Formats: sequence, C-alpha cells, structure tokens
Amino acid sequence: MRPDRIFRRGFAILLAVCFLALCAGEAGARGPTINDIQPHDTIFVHEEGLNLTQLRDPATNSPVTELRRYQDDNPDRGLERSIPVGDDTDFEVQEFFLGGDYGTYYAFNPTDGATAQVMIREPRLFMDVVLANPHHNEPLEGLTVSPNTRIAFRIAAPDVGAFYQAGGVYPATIDIVLTTPGGAETTMIGGVNMAGLNVSSTRFYTDDPDRPGAVRIGDIGRPGEYSIRAVWRTPSGFDAYAPDSEAVTFTVANRVGVETTPTSTPTATVTAAPTPTTVPPTPSTTSATVPATPTVVETTGPATPTPTAAPLPAALAAAAVGFALALAGRRR
Repeated sequence: MRPDRIFRRGFAILLAVCFLALCAGEAGARGPTINDIQPHDTIFVHEEGLNLTQLRDPATNSPVTELRRYQDDNPDRGLERSIPVGDDTDFEVQEFFLGGDYGTYYAFNPTDGATAQVMIREPRLFMDVVLANPHHNEPLEGLTVSPNTRIAFRIAAPDVGAFYQAGGVYPATIDIVLTTPGGAETTMIGGVNMAGLNVSSTRFYTDDPDRPGAVRIGDIGRPGEYSIRAVWRTPSGFDAYAPDSEAVTFTVANRVGVETTPTSTPTATVTAAPTPTTVPPTPSTTSATVPATPTVVETTGPATPTPTAAPLPAALAAAAVGFALALAGRRR
C-alpha cells in the first residue's frame, strides 16, 4: 500500500508542477494581437500603438496614466522615473522619457496606484559574417577570403527574438545590407535575397533551414573591401529609430592572386623530382640486361631436368630390387 500511495502523491505533484509551468508560460504572451499588452509582457522602446488596457485594475478599470519605475523594482520604495501615458489604448514608448533607463515599470493611476508590471527593453541587433554550415564558429571579420569560400550571416536579437511575438507569430523583420567597394548598397548578396528576414528566434543563421541560404564569395562582386550590416525593417518604429547592427567588414581576394599561389608550388616539386634521377642511364642499363637475361635462362633451363633426374630413379629402383631378392632368400 505504501508504494501505491507514494506513486499517487508523486503523480499529483507532477501534474501540479506542469500546470504551474503552463500558467507561467502564458503570463508573458501578448495577445490577441502584437499590440495588446498583458501583465508581465516585455515592450520595446520605439513601439507604437500599444494597448495597455489589460494593465488596468480590473475592479475599477481606471485608465493607466503613467508607467513608473521604482527603486529595487518595489512600488513601496522611492520613485525613480515616470513615463506619461496620454492614451492607454494607443501608447508609444519614446526614448526621450526613458533616457536609457530600461527595466521593470508599473502601470499607475491616481485612483488605484501601482497595478500590473511590464518590462521595457531596447531592440538590440547584432550580426557577424561566418563560414557556412557546418563551420559557423569561424568568424570572418577583417579577413581576406578566396572566391570559392561559402559564407553565412549570423543574426542575434536576444530580446526581440524572445519576446516580440503574439500567438506564436514573430512579426519583426530585418534586412541585411551589403556595401560594395564603390559605395553602393544592396540586399541582393551573391544572387541571394537577404531582405525581410523574420526574427523568430534569439539567434539564427542565413543558411539555416527555411532561410535564404549560404553565399559564395566569388558571386558577391569584384575584389575589394566590403561592409555588411543588419537593419530593422518592421515594425515601423524600429525601422525609423532603432539602431542597426554594427557593420562587419571583410575583403574579397583577387582571383588571380589566390589561384597562382597553390599552382606554382606543385609544378616546382614535380619538375625537380625526375631530373636528378638520371633518366638517360635508365634505358642503357635495361638494354644491357635484357639480352643477358634470356641467354642465362636458356643455358640453365634444359640442363637441369634431363641429366640429373634420370639416373637417380634408376639407381633407387635397382637397389630396391636387390633388397627384395635378399629378403625373399632369407624367407626360404
């Protein structure tokens, strides 16, 4: 009975833990649309048209008038910063009021005081140029690469990729912009379209499945130094105000220079090896030994089988006959 009781209690505890985990996972999800903010959601500076009505006190339904940041994230401590909310059905997070002071903020109105909390973050974007899969751990910034090298771009958006979603849909997108040695900019890189990439995870590579793919260096353009960066495309507030990633530079090597280096080395070793081995003596030696070899074989060949093989069996036969006659005489 005791093992059964322990099993039932353990199963009940496991169900309770799973239920709490599901509840915790749903707490930070926006919905029903990306602009509908729920308690404990993460919102971003430069976002526009946010609906904060779900942060009101359900009992009074009084409009949110401020977002407040408190010392130690405790509403019972001193006030550190206040962001005015003119309309909690259409709110824009402006950098001017934040002053770079990101973190936990509480919805507030004079009637109810502090109500629900949200997190305000900056939409940061990082990018790097790496070798194509499976060598993603090899960055190429500042290096000179040959035309046959295949590369990919690594994108990291740690906060947007984790929190900017509603119902499993991640609406933020970016463009990867290449600047050529002549100063022109393009999102068509080596014949691969790098515009409108969806930010659906905290980090991804452009040659991951369902992504545009790898790029061959030789297809990018003429030799020279190139610069590349990731820029926000949507939402519009990110596109207008959020900073791009830092630019990454790399150099495409001259095709002639790259190909002459490996070809000159093997030709030197190939020509040097046969010349010192004295090619002329080789035919003279073989021509001298070829006639000598058959003459020796012809003289020794017939002499060996005929004279020596015949007498030995005859002597042995005579001895055997004599031995047999002697034995026959003794028996008589």
